[in-house]
Amino acid sequence: MLTAILLLVLTGLTWVAVGAAVGHVERRGFSQVRFQILLCLVCVAAGLFGWMLAPTAFLPGHAVPKSTWALVVSGTLLCGVFNYIMVLMMGSAMRRGPNAIVWAIVQSGLVYPFLMGWLVFGVPAGPRRLCGMASIVASVFLYATRSGAKGGRPSPAAAAPLRQWVPAALAGMLFCGINQCCANLPSYLEGGSDFSSTFRTFAIYFGLLAAALVHVAIRRARGRPLEAAKPGEWGNLAIWAVGLGTASFLSTKYLTFPGLDRLERLGAGSMGYPVMVSACIIGFFPYGIFVLRERIDVRQAAGAVLGIAGILLGCL
Repeated sequence: MLTAILLLVLTGLTWVAVGAAVGHVERRGFSQVRFQILLCLVCVAAGLFGWMLAPTAFLPGHAVPKSTWALVVSGTLLCGVFNYIMVLMMGSAMRRGPNAIVWAIVQSGLVYPFLMGWLVFGVPAGPRRLCGMASIVASVFLYATRSGAKGGRPSPAAAAPLRQWVPAALAGMLFCGINQCCANLPSYLEGGSDFSSTFRTFAIYFGLLAAALVHVAIRRARGRPLEAAKPGEWGNLAIWAVGLGTASFLSTKYLTFPGLDRLERLGAGSMGYPVMVSACIIGFFPYGIFVLRERIDVRQAAGAVLGIAGILLGCL
């Protein structure tokens, strides 16, 4: 159990790098769509390279049921598609509403893989595990809690009408939960764990890349193509995409899927994504303090404590 938790906690900590990269792109005023496409190209290329190095280990043998083949392939591809849609919904909500609250609502989609494991695949969910899950959800909201007031007046985002951002935030939560369920699905299926982590990682990023390219094509067809790249944008994005793409592919291959598979075999598969999200929240503490120079208040510290307690209650 400790090995599985360690793998998933390390996965969550690597997600801090994703936030750092997205923040860098936003601060420079670069295109997130271009960055996502370049990132996915790096990950897809890494998957193809892994296939070339170990072609016999890329896919399972003939003993795997056809139904498992269909569910794993479609599930991993759809994971990437829904992940891209989630980002679009979250971005739309954040443009109009309070970012911290939007982030908390979207991340609450972690309840979906928990419910899938419990209600669909019969993973036990006793009082201790339910308390752990509730603690992790509470930690998400506590960590995201920030004052919306400046000089005694609410910020424009905090004062925005709910109808302008809540529907998009709830849609983001839905797609966040669905993409996590799709990624977690192979761990529950007969022979699903026989699909290599390289294949599953490749399929997710291929689905994300396909969704991004279709989105760009739709925008162009509607007469809303991407804005022209700024001077130096392509080179800067390429450097970040190679670094983050390589790290993301390796962490998904060697940490995420092995951790999910191990946790499912131990009867706690429903806690996989809650553990990763909680670890990501905790990992943002040193990044926020030492890199972004942000101050952490009491409520956010309490959120981190609840997150750790939720991991311990739900998995140990």
